Parts: sequence; C-alpha cells; structure tokens
Amino acid sequence: MSAYRTSAALAASLAFAAPALAQTGTQGTASGGGDVNASTCGSGSTTGTSITVQGCADANAANGGTVDTSNTARANERMGMQRSTARAVDADERARARTQTQVRQGGVVRSRTMTMYHKRGEKPVHEVITNTSPKPSTKPH
Repeated sequence: MSAYRTSAALAASLAFAAPALAQTGTQGTASGGGDVNASTCGSGSTTGTSITVQGCADANAANGGTVDTSNTARANERMGMQRSTARAVDADERARARTQTQVRQGGVVRSRTMTMYHKRGEKPVHEVITNTSPKPSTKPH
C-alpha cells in the first residue's frame, strides 16, 4: 500500500494581460531513492499592472508511510505571496520540501525552495535553491 497526494497548482493574481517585467520560479525534490519523496514548485511574475503567483506540491510514500501537502497563495495590489509544502514519512525515511515565492508590484520576484531527505542512521541531505529576478529598470533607454 502506498500513500500519494498531490496539491494542484494554485494561483492568485490581480491582472490585466501584459508582458511580464519580472518573473522567476524554483522547484525541488527531496528523495534518496527509497520509499519516500516530496516535491514543491513555485513561480511568480509582475508587470506594471499585475501580480501573479502559483505553486504545486506532491508527496509519495510506500510501505504504510504518510504524506501531507499544502498550497496557499494570496495577492493584493502591492504584493503576492505563495507557499507550497510537501512531506512524506515512513518507518525509516522522511522527505520534506517547501517553496515560497514573493512578488512585489513592478519590482523584484523572489522564489526559494528548500528540500530535506533523511534516512535513519545517515546524515540528512539539505538543498536550498533561490532565484531572484532583477528589479526592472525605470530609466529610459
């Protein structure tokens, strides 16, 4: 028996269609080749008039393990934020992943993914991935 759970992509946006001034995203998977894995992703973009954030979470555990995933997103006229988490645990392994994305209106987009995999008797493996879009230039060309 295996446990499997996926949270579908969640998006929050305040938008009129326009080309993105700044956009970025990250994704990560925590897996050691065993019975558990956890993955998350997140991305965001901004134009002069809109903010968009979205994310996803996925977890899988075999042999009677448990999984948990969650996605939240919110946006207003100045800022959008997104957070995705995934966790998978069985008797001797655990995997976690978390992605957070922040978007400032007409400004910087930052996305960060952290993953961790641990097998009993071994050192945990951690990874952090951060992407930040440059702040759009307001100087005339």
